[in-house]
Amino acid sequence: MELRHLRYFVTIAEEQSFRRAAERLHVSQSPLSRQMKDLEEEMGVELFEPEGRGIKLTAAGKAFTERARSILASVDAAVDEAKGVAEGRLGTVVIGFETGTTFMGALLSLVAAFRRRTPRVGLQLVPMSSVEQWAALRQGTIAFGYGAYAPSDDALGHLEMARDRLGLLLSPEHRLARFKKVWLRDLESERVLLQPRQLYPRLHADILTTARAQGVTLHVTAEVLDLEALLALVVIGDAVTFLSEKFWELASQTSLLWRPVEDLHLNLSEVVTWRAEDDGAPVVRALIECAREVSPLLQHAADRARSPKVAQRKRNKR
Repeated sequence: MELRHLRYFVTIAEEQSFRRAAERLHVSQSPLSRQMKDLEEEMGVELFEPEGRGIKLTAAGKAFTERARSILASVDAAVDEAKGVAEGRLGTVVIGFETGTTFMGALLSLVAAFRRRTPRVGLQLVPMSSVEQWAALRQGTIAFGYGAYAPSDDALGHLEMARDRLGLLLSPEHRLARFKKVWLRDLESERVLLQPRQLYPRLHADILTTARAQGVTLHVTAEVLDLEALLALVVIGDAVTFLSEKFWELASQTSLLWRPVEDLHLNLSEVVTWRAEDDGAPVVRALIECAREVSPLLQHAADRARSPKVAQRKRNKR
């Protein structure tokens, strides 16, 4: 028994006429009658009986009609679902994200834009560091990543969405709080807290290497995984830490202060990452387009390009 036999049968049942069913199906009446006869022989029951110039369903035929309709509806739904997944309209996408960036970064804007574009696609957000995201992308356990660093792997594509200056976070009671500007040499005798090296290796390396280049040795007294715990230790004046200016807006609810470190010159980025081989996948393509749409960095570049002064300078160069 084939699906087309079920479709033929349901059409005949609805039309109660082989002739009208053949016209509706765009097939010849004789082969249609023969296929229904084969179906009855295969099932071992009679599905139709004559009635005037047409036909009517037997009791077995009526029962089979409902089952056949249900089977065809299930098949159609399965086909639609498969097409929806292939076209990026259905399914679930798993996104890895850097902890501590959820509310102050562009992630929420990205998720909202993606939800508007693909309302029937489920989203699962999994907290993980950039390094963990890259491994998960290679293994195929996530489809998209959102973190603080760009990968140096050609197998992974990436887009920098935002960039924010890294500075010093400290308590209002700290001795450096009275200064509007801070230099790395001012931190040489301070207790410095950082988030774990294994999760943020580049941040550690960048901060410590920059300090050493200025002849300063920073004393990292602890690595604290939980951002709230890190902020709490800074609040009580136990130590200082580094945080981007944007994230300080969240921390400012705890009365903490943020100061630029004049000779640090480091930025914390917001980067989305995906497998390069998935560039053409509908869901990944939609996420990339949404990231471009809400990226503060790209929006700023677009605003500058539209600026009359910038346009005039470009014309003058020509």
